[in-house]
Amino acid sequence: MRQWLKNFLIPYPIKQYRSPINGLIEVIMTFNQPRLIIDGIVQSGGLLRKIWEKAIKIIKKTDHKINQVLIIGLGCGDCTFQVQKFFPDAQMTGVEIDAKVVEAAECYFNLATVKNLKIAVEEGGKFVEKLTLRKNKTKFDLVIIDAYLGKIMPRQFRTKKFFINLTKILTHNGVVVYNHLFFGEHKQKAKYFIKEMEKVFGRITLARTASNLLIFGWF
Repeated sequence: MRQWLKNFLIPYPIKQYRSPINGLIEVIMTFNQPRLIIDGIVQSGGLLRKIWEKAIKIIKKTDHKINQVLIIGLGCGDCTFQVQKFFPDAQMTGVEIDAKVVEAAECYFNLATVKNLKIAVEEGGKFVEKLTLRKNKTKFDLVIIDAYLGKIMPRQFRTKKFFINLTKILTHNGVVVYNHLFFGEHKQKAKYFIKEMEKVFGRITLARTASNLLIFGWF
C-alpha cells in the first residue's frame, strides 16, 4: 500500500526517448497519469487538456461550423480529444515534426484512439506552404498552432509570411488559435506577437489560462 501511494504521489519516469530534434524526451507518471516532458516543460497531459478544452469551448459557443481542422505541433494530441468531443464529425490533420513524439503519443497518450485524424511527420511551416501551392487545396475552418521546441516557438510560426499563408488555407469564417506561453519573458513576447497578428487578421481575441495565453485570430 505504501509503495502504491508513493508511486501515485511522486512522479517517476516510465520511458525516455532520444530525439535529434528535441533531445531528451521523457514520459513520466504523476497522480497515475502520463506526462510528456521536454526541456523541463510539460508538453502534454494534465493542464494541457484543460487549456484546449477552454479553447474549443470558446469556438463552440460562436456556432462556427468546424468541418476541417489543421493542427501544427500535434504533440501528444491533447487538442484532438477536445475537438473530437465538441465537433465529433470534424476531420483533423495533425502535423508533428518529431517522430519520437508521435511514437510516445500513440504508446502512452491514446492518440491512436482518436477518430478522423491523419498524422503527417513534417515541419509545420513547410507543410502549410505546400498547402497554399495546391490548386485544389483543402480549406480549414480551424487551425491550431501549438508548436514549440522546448520553451521556444520557432521563428517561422511568428512571421507575417506565415500568418498570410494561414489566411490562404482558412475558410471565410475560419479561425486560428495559438497557444502561447505567458510567464516571465514570454509575456513581453506575447504582446509583440499579438501586434504582429493584428496586421493580418481582422479580429484578435484572447483567453488566459494558468501560465498560457490563447490567441484567436479570426479571418
